[in-house]
Amino acid sequence: MTEPQTETEIDDIEALQTALAETRAALAEAQGRAAYLALEAAFRAAAHTAGLRADAVADALALAAEGHAVDGEGRPVELATGEAADLAAWLEGQRTDHPGWWPDSSGGGAAGVVATSLSGGITLTRDQARDPARYRAAREAASRTGLPLAILG
Repeated sequence: MTEPQTETEIDDIEALQTALAETRAALAEAQGRAAYLALEAAFRAAAHTAGLRADAVADALALAAEGHAVDGEGRPVELATGEAADLAAWLEGQRTDHPGWWPDSSGGGAAGVVATSLSGGITLTRDQARDPARYRAAREAASRTGLPLAILG
């Protein structure tokens, strides 16, 4: 390659080098964001399965992100070891330190079902019924007790 001959060529090269540096920085930022979104998606799935309260997910995710990342395939890994991470097991390990992340039990084995017995039946609000785990638990409780299940409003 020949050396630049004019000041214009030198300016062009400097502009291209600056643009390349900015593009690399933007790419690194986008890759970091994509990795975080992949971790967040995996974590939210594990949180939903574990029955975490919706208002606790952001706090739990922030804590999980301190020790977890995703590999090149988008799978969660432990930052300390680089080994595959079991986010469900990690969440289960947080029950003692963060019991407020899970709903209170509402009776004999009804793990977190927020349903009330109204006029001899089990009722859920429409929003509660949209949560598959909550609806399934209420349906099973109704079946077990022989009470009707009603969805309100």
